Amino acid sequence: MSLLPATHPGFFEALAQRRTYTTLLYLLLSMATGILAFTYTVTGLSLSLGLAILIVGIPVAITFLAGARLLSVAEVHLLRALVGGEGPASPALFPAGEGWFGRLKGLLGDRRTWTSLLYLLLLMPLGIAYFTTFVSLLATGLSLVAVPFARLFHATGTLSLDLGGTWIITHPNLAGVLCGLAGLALLPLTFHLALLLGRFQVWLAKHLLVQA
Repeated sequence: MSLLPATHPGFFEALAQRRTYTTLLYLLLSMATGILAFTYTVTGLSLSLGLAILIVGIPVAITFLAGARLLSVAEVHLLRALVGGEGPASPALFPAGEGWFGRLKGLLGDRRTWTSLLYLLLLMPLGIAYFTTFVSLLATGLSLVAVPFARLFHATGTLSLDLGGTWIITHPNLAGVLCGLAGLALLPLTFHLALLLGRFQVWLAKHLLVQA
């Protein structure tokens, strides 16, 4: 399967596209999925290496690697659904081979098995970075957009607003308008950053989960 990210929209066009919001949703969810993937990978590697000297270590390692392949296929489907991508069906869970021994040999010899582990380990730090960045940007942008409305309620006496600063105190209405304009500029920029990072994630998945 080849993941192909969609073309980048215009500055304001991004606000009207469903893909913008689903990509942002993926990036916000990636912290939770990244923690899950990282925990599974580290735990599976620890158990597999720790039990390697015992007979039971072989089925544990095989089960762990098969589970990692399953998570990689699920990640490709999630990217296709939320971020976007075109191509045939997702990669096979197990490499082709004759019988169970052939499939097992293919599982261990397939480079994508090991690059999938790398992707699952990278997903947590990337997910934390995505979540922190976009929660901060969205909170800042929405707060700035809300300032003119808060100033309006303050002018009618229904809300007390203290922006602070000498210039702001002497020019409260202009400061409120400027904050609102800054927020209106920051939100589209945030969405475009989400689309760019979504394309990066598709590129990373393409090279580690699909075409490794």
